[in-house]
Amino acid sequence: MTSEELVPARVRDIFVTILKPGTTHIAALPDPLPMGIGIGLIAPEGSSRERIVVRAEHDETGYFLDIYKEGNDGETSSHYRVREDGSVTPLENLILVHRHFDDPEQARQERERRGAHNKRVVEILRAKGLYM
Repeated sequence: MTSEELVPARVRDIFVTILKPGTTHIAALPDPLPMGIGIGLIAPEGSSRERIVVRAEHDETGYFLDIYKEGNDGETSSHYRVREDGSVTPLENLILVHRHFDDPEQARQERERRGAHNKRVVEILRAKGLYM
């Protein structure tokens, strides 16, 4: 890999500092960190069943790391972007929790809305190489 295909070490260190308090998976972040590919992070010694995939990129404002995480419970997930300046931005995420409605028509509409939303988000995650 050329240096243009890698996140600079100082930026990788920033990502580690930002993410370290939130997950044991950060120990699995490659060093050097390649850009443009989805990378699954595995928690050390099975300390967590969370599934995390990251993808490093660069744009006109600097380097960033897109992250998709599925929680241990299988009912929560998060999709967000961490920038080298330390900012964290939530991105569109899957709706995994099913809301209950007594009215069958309202329940049907909610299923359709959730299904359409999740289909669009899966396409976004797949395009980034983040969908598991």
